[in-house]
Parts: sequence; C-alpha cells; structure tokens
Amino acid sequence: MNYDVLASVYDLLVKDDQATERWVQFTRRWCPGRRVLELACGSGEISIALARAGWQVEATDVSPAMIAAAAAKPHPDTVSFHVMDMRAMEDGVWDGILCYCDSINYLENLEQLQQVAAQAAQRLNRGGVLLFDMHTQDRLQEFAEEFIEEGYLDQMPYQWTILSDEDRIYQHFAFWSQQGLKEEHHVQTVFDPLQVRAVLENNGFAVEILTDFDQPGIHPGEKLFYVGRKR
Repeated sequence: MNYDVLASVYDLLVKDDQATERWVQFTRRWCPGRRVLELACGSGEISIALARAGWQVEATDVSPAMIAAAAAKPHPDTVSFHVMDMRAMEDGVWDGILCYCDSINYLENLEQLQQVAAQAAQRLNRGGVLLFDMHTQDRLQEFAEEFIEEGYLDQMPYQWTILSDEDRIYQHFAFWSQQGLKEEHHVQTVFDPLQVRAVLENNGFAVEILTDFDQPGIHPGEKLFYVGRKR
C-alpha cells in the first residue's frame, strides 16, 4: 500500500463534501483547541476544510504522492502538508491529533497502535484529544462475500474490490488508463474495540466510543469513533 496509483484519482473515487463537513463538525464537538496534527490526511480535503473553519493544521501522510496532491490544492496558510509516518511522529505539542477515514486500520497490529497512542500522549496538551475512527467488526461480515464496484472515472474504467478474511479487509484497485493497467492493493486490520480502548487507557487517555459519528457506545454500524482525552 503506497497510494502512488490511487493519489491521482482519489478524489474522483471517494470525495464527499457532505462527509467532509461531518468530520469538521465532529472535530468541533470534541477538540478543545485550534492547533491540530492530522495523521493520514490523504488528499487533504478534511485538512483544508478544518483550516478554513479556523484550525491551525499540520497535515501529514506516509504517501509522498498523496501529500503532493493535497499540497497542490488551493488552501489557507493555516494548513501545511508534509510526509510523515504516524508510527514515527515528529516533535510538537497539539490540542488535537486526528486520524480519520478508517486510516487507523492500516496499522498491522495492536503493537503499532500502542506506538501511535504512546506518541500521541506525549505530544498532546493536557486535556487534548486523540480522535480517530475505525471499521466495526460488522464490516468483516459485510465483506465476507466479495464486493465489486465498477465504473468510469473521467472516462477511465476502474474496478474496486473488497474482501475480508479473518481480521483483515483486502481492497484491490484497478484502473485502465491510456498508459495501460495500473493496480494498487491495500490491507486493513479490523481491531477488537475493547482492546483498542484498553490500549488508549493504558496510555493515560479517558476514552469515549461512538458508533457512526454520534451514537454513544458500541452498536452495529460501519465505524466506531474514539475520543481519547489526555488526563
């Protein structure tokens, strides 16, 4: 997984202005301050929306191609983009550390999640928050049979397939451009939600969990939202 192929078509495939606004509202509800570090910012849609809404945003992603695509967009001076792996955060102090759009599921195991949580605890102001979402375990059942989406992006044929196996979700992207077939393969880990809570609590966070943005607690749904407030 490197997003080298997907970066050029990411917005065509998944851009959703209404969803972006929901992320802004979620951040407004839970983040106590205006200086945030965003992990796995992708194409920068949420980053730029947050900056326009008044946040000072340092937006980071492990993919140079995605950072290049994000930085090329018109954006306020209050957002900056650079390459960074969430498992190796740079020094800084933040009111909020954000990781949205199931990006936390790209971590391979709880040990890597522990790395992220420990670094976040060091870099947040007291009372600051670690905010992220992740797939519910219901998604494993949903994709037990292969999901296939096919269509055209600016007249370019594409296919997107999703299949689960044990605690993994496998996504494959194929694009037929004038330069030939381009493919990318992603693997995400679906974590036990209570184990995730324990990792955060062990790193000094008071934890609230919501389902699908605003339903308190763990319920059937697509995403779980974690609010980890530094004690």
